[in-house]
Amino acid sequence: MSGLEIAGVLLGTFPLIISGLEHWRGAAKVGGFFWRVRKEHTKCCRDVQYHEILYRRNLKELLLPIVNDADEVARLVGDPGGKGWTSKPMQERLEERLQESYGLYMEIIRQMTETADELRRELCLDNTNVQSKLAPPEPQKQRRPSSPQPPSKSSKLASTKTKWDYETFRIKFSFNDPVRSELFEQLRDCNGRLEKLLGTSDKISTLENAATSNPKHVYVLETAFKKARENSDHLFKAIQRAWQCSCQQYHYANLRLEHRRLPEICFELILMFVAPSAEANIPWSWRELQCGQTIDCAFPQKLIEPPNALQLSGFPSDRTPTPELTPPYAMRKKVMFTTCSPSVPKIELDIPVRPNLQLCELLGSQEGNPCIGMVRHADEEYHLHPSLKRRQPKDSGPLTLDRILSSDYEAHLTRRQSYSIALLLASSVAQLQFTPWLKTGLTKKEVLFFPCENDDCSVSNYEPFICRGFPLSHQTSGNADTKDCNFYSLGILLLELCFRQRLEDHPLRQRYPVGAGEEKEAFDLVAALKWSQSVCDEAGVDYASAVKWCFTGTNNADKFWRSEMIKNVVWPLEMCQEYFKIATVS
Repeated sequence: MSGLEIAGVLLGTFPLIISGLEHWRGAAKVGGFFWRVRKEHTKCCRDVQYHEILYRRNLKELLLPIVNDADEVARLVGDPGGKGWTSKPMQERLEERLQESYGLYMEIIRQMTETADELRRELCLDNTNVQSKLAPPEPQKQRRPSSPQPPSKSSKLASTKTKWDYETFRIKFSFNDPVRSELFEQLRDCNGRLEKLLGTSDKISTLENAATSNPKHVYVLETAFKKARENSDHLFKAIQRAWQCSCQQYHYANLRLEHRRLPEICFELILMFVAPSAEANIPWSWRELQCGQTIDCAFPQKLIEPPNALQLSGFPSDRTPTPELTPPYAMRKKVMFTTCSPSVPKIELDIPVRPNLQLCELLGSQEGNPCIGMVRHADEEYHLHPSLKRRQPKDSGPLTLDRILSSDYEAHLTRRQSYSIALLLASSVAQLQFTPWLKTGLTKKEVLFFPCENDDCSVSNYEPFICRGFPLSHQTSGNADTKDCNFYSLGILLLELCFRQRLEDHPLRQRYPVGAGEEKEAFDLVAALKWSQSVCDEAGVDYASAVKWCFTGTNNADKFWRSEMIKNVVWPLEMCQEYFKIATVS
């Protein structure tokens, strides 16, 4: 008998035990003593059902990767004695899946089978006399009344023996609970070992696959990250130059941080108008947008040729504008909003336009349009589509990661959430470093979370954002800053997310003065390095290696910093998240 067949035989044993217990309950009720053993009987039934469910789940986890069809697995599990359990190709795939643990896995199943058989004997479900009591009585044929015959001596002896066997079974069932408990404990131990063996086999397979696919995966991520870096830089500059309003310094853009694996880019933005208290009657305060180059949109891609400058300036064609107004607008690149359809406005850059048509004004006047318009920079165009995934926070503003990690915050991050945020932050640093969106060092006070629109959750699935303003003086970012790059701040963020605690709240940091400026950064780094020695025990080797690289892997970034960061930080954090998913599912 193959290992697969043995697994199916054991699966069919549990329903037989449960069925026998149910029949025994019926007979005990007829005998009038079920109330005396009801508690033990109920517990026994629940224990059998519990171990049957555990074993079924172990089998499904074992079979799903080799069958690759959930319906077929369900049919196999529902038919323990069926022909599917004798399949030789499936047996070969089973041995390949379990690798060197196949023999031990099958031995544990054999042990479980023996334990289940012993449990059947312990419950006396195979005893002939007891089974005769459990079986429903056969209907008696009606016959003519006859004179009573005295019972034979043999029938009396048989009746006495049957009654004795039955009463012995009742007493044994009532007082032999410790023996059954030991058998159930053996089943529990076997199920646990099956789960661990399968889990370690899956982890080894994942590591082997990761080792072979790592270079290709790193290349794919690096390609996607470079594309995201270029597009995010163009998007920021396009929006910055599209304002063209005197209130530009009061505008802010919140960019959602995402872990991107594909070169197709679509950004989620929240634009805000945050005016001083003295400012009144602002045209708009909150606009959530999706910005992308390939969004399915009715807005035409072809650029419209702008009208001549005289028409745009608002003066008649036979009149020349005043000299004092011409130089400033002739020397500056402007933004133009024109209309390419009755309902969708057009936004173009790098062409002279009237200064009183601006993105700020358009955001204040848009009413339910499927597309607000399109901004452009360096021959890249981005459609602006309204979105309603989140709602504007109250006066206290958006929730920060600093607040979430504080000891007095009422809700705490789960391990899954903290690992997810850690990957998003590391991936975003690799994408956005040295763009206008991201400064050299990202801090937990800059990581923001906004509430959901459709429910009462405090944050939207813990999707982080970063906020940037638009000062009147345009600031450009250059690659020269990469010479002074370090990832200490990211390492501290990963460390805090690992333990879900702020560095300043940890006793290691409180040993040093608070400090300010470079002094504070030095004390933070010293405490963080000591704290990082505990990461491996808390989150595993992959997470610990990502944190270590941020502190010690590079002192000065070169032109290959992004690929090095993907290999040493982003990739290990991806693996850490995958291991956690496997562990929680199994």
